[in-house]
Amino acid sequence: MRAAVMDTVIGGRDDAEVFARARQIGCAGVEITASRRDLRDAKQTRLETLRRARETTGLEVHALVLGEHNNKGGLADGNKDVAGPARDDVRDAIGWAHELGAQVILVPFFMRAELESEADVERASAAFGSLCPLAAERGVTLCYEGTLSAQEILSLAARVGSEAEAFGCYFDLANPLAKRGLDPSSEIRALGPLIRRVHVKDTRVVSGDCRPGTGRVDFAECARALSEIGYDGWLTLESPPAPPPLVARDLSFARTVFPGLDGGPSWPRLGAFSRDFGKGEWEQLGETFGRLGLELTQLDGALLDESLEDPAAASEGRAVLESRGIRIPALGGYRNLIAPEAEARAANIDHLRRCLELAPTLGSYVVATETGTMSTEGEWTDSPLNSTEAAWSRLDDALETLLHVAERSGTILALEAHVKHVLKTQEQMILLFERFPTQHLQIVCDPYNYVSAALVPAHEEATAVLLDGFEDRFVLAHLKDVDAGGAETGTPEFGTGVFAQSPYLEFLRTRRPDLDLIAEHLPLAHVPEVRRRIDAVIAGGKRAQ
Repeated sequence: MRAAVMDTVIGGRDDAEVFARARQIGCAGVEITASRRDLRDAKQTRLETLRRARETTGLEVHALVLGEHNNKGGLADGNKDVAGPARDDVRDAIGWAHELGAQVILVPFFMRAELESEADVERASAAFGSLCPLAAERGVTLCYEGTLSAQEILSLAARVGSEAEAFGCYFDLANPLAKRGLDPSSEIRALGPLIRRVHVKDTRVVSGDCRPGTGRVDFAECARALSEIGYDGWLTLESPPAPPPLVARDLSFARTVFPGLDGGPSWPRLGAFSRDFGKGEWEQLGETFGRLGLELTQLDGALLDESLEDPAAASEGRAVLESRGIRIPALGGYRNLIAPEAEARAANIDHLRRCLELAPTLGSYVVATETGTMSTEGEWTDSPLNSTEAAWSRLDDALETLLHVAERSGTILALEAHVKHVLKTQEQMILLFERFPTQHLQIVCDPYNYVSAALVPAHEEATAVLLDGFEDRFVLAHLKDVDAGGAETGTPEFGTGVFAQSPYLEFLRTRRPDLDLIAEHLPLAHVPEVRRRIDAVIAGGKRAQ
């Protein structure tokens, strides 16, 4: 099986960016939504941009979608002035599919296009019957997707008749459950070889209202059913549209439940902070990181300051790093969001605002920050005031401001908890997500920071709860350790403390290999030794299995 993503899910300013984002998260293909305007364009402008994007990235256009049929009406519409243009859409799309190497055209039947009556089904079968010969001639399959049950789809296929080989079903894992209360795995088994493509999606109440693995779809049983019918084709993410780090998580989830899914990101991908380098030292950073085998940098310090002052310098610096194979997965915007002094607090929030707006220029979507403390003795000193209503009110106000910016910029504010700050426990994180139910608020996966002195004896169990409970909310991972006295005393470099690293690395390797790993609290000269420690932990964990 091969992984793909819908263009509307991964997003982008144009097709070039859509394909680049899809390649970055590890997809082999993109499903393209073709509008009537694009299909009718005599200059074939969109068709040409798709050709270029495909050639540049090496990704396939594995399917086209005629999404406008849902709103404008489709092949089965009782109004000939609606059904006629819909048939023309399909004919034009067949030509596009042949040009682009796409083997499937998804013809949707939802909303206005839904097949609700016997007459609708009859018109649909007649339309497919007239179009399938052309599709077959061009090596294209026309795939129904809608609200019909498996038996009704099989009946539709029978009515299509002699060209049924050019007719199929685009199966959506969530739609049978959400729209008809049917069991998806049973529908898969009933449809069998009629399934030509599969959408990976989940549902709580309505189809696609949650990220895969967080709703009611039994993915493991669906995977078994697909295996039983011999399906080995494309799996396409139709998860909620989101910044790429969240879509990357959905792809990692899909790989955990569909073991036959090809590809997958390389792991581990190790990076470090950029704080050892001064303004203008992009080349030095690139040379040093390249020599150390580091692939990533969480941008902070002088280089981040320079980028905020001069976006042109940011673009140039990004180009320098990317020429050496180094990405910037996140900005380290760390600031105290509940600082005691109002002026300092406002300046901190403004700094993070600018980071969120700048991140896309640097090829990033994530801005990480602490939440801070109300202590007047230092930003890494706890205070009894951190548990007060006033502290949480300040944090809520800051997040309210910053999340509007993140939503507008298409970026993510990633919170990093710490036992010395206002946000220090898993329970507090849950409550925070309840107050701010937006996908633009996520978490830095840094389990070390939660290990207080009292939790040290039970930290392995507490960490397992953290990783399981927030698996779908992590957008970046940190690697370090915990002092025997807990995180209050210190979080030293990886492999020098008491933290049980093997379960954490195994979680990252098997469930979230999409997460970039940033090693913290170490001189760059220690990177080779830390890498050896990481390799030893991974090897030990594999032997234990």
